[in-house]
Amino acid sequence: MFPRSNQDWLWALNESPGEAQTEALDELHDFLLRAVLVYLSQNRHELAEWGRQAVRGLAEDLAQEALLEVRDNLHTFRGESKFTTWACRVVINRAASELRRRRYSDLSLDSLRENEPAVFQSLVADKERAEPEHLAERRNYLALLREIVETELGERQRLAVIAVHWQGRSMDEVAEALGLSRNALYKLLHDARKNIRDQLIARHLTPGDILAAFEE
Repeated sequence: MFPRSNQDWLWALNESPGEAQTEALDELHDFLLRAVLVYLSQNRHELAEWGRQAVRGLAEDLAQEALLEVRDNLHTFRGESKFTTWACRVVINRAASELRRRRYSDLSLDSLRENEPAVFQSLVADKERAEPEHLAERRNYLALLREIVETELGERQRLAVIAVHWQGRSMDEVAEALGLSRNALYKLLHDARKNIRDQLIARHLTPGDILAAFEE
């Protein structure tokens, strides 16, 4: 079959249900599926633990969702690019959003617990000239911080503190993962830090004591 022009696509997709429309929808679906499979293959680090069938299933879902979105928005296509280029952007945007959602939906208590050893260990990485006594002090403070975070903070506070302050995730990413606005996340972190500070004071310590132990 010869490549369709923009007008060919619009005519066929706007046609009344029948052979012409079905053929165009099938062709467009196959195009979107190929495009999103290429995109997903270029983001293998995001899907490292996924099997081939799982990736294919995700691609099928994204292609179908994009196909429906394209059909519903044909009236917005202004012909400033090839129709297939416009449709490709739809499926790629969907794929990018889905990868972000899945990546940050991993901010669950269980997954964070799996990463906690590495997260906390990074706080006490041995310095070249660190004295054994200094390292022991760091580890003691770290154990205390970990106890406070795990026992005194609510789940969302715990997830937010670990993700933002110790994993270096952005406020926007964590807010999206927790289903919060940026302002709500800021308030959540403010309350969490106050809770940690109060717990330190109750143990006759201050945040400054902790920070001093981790200085170079």
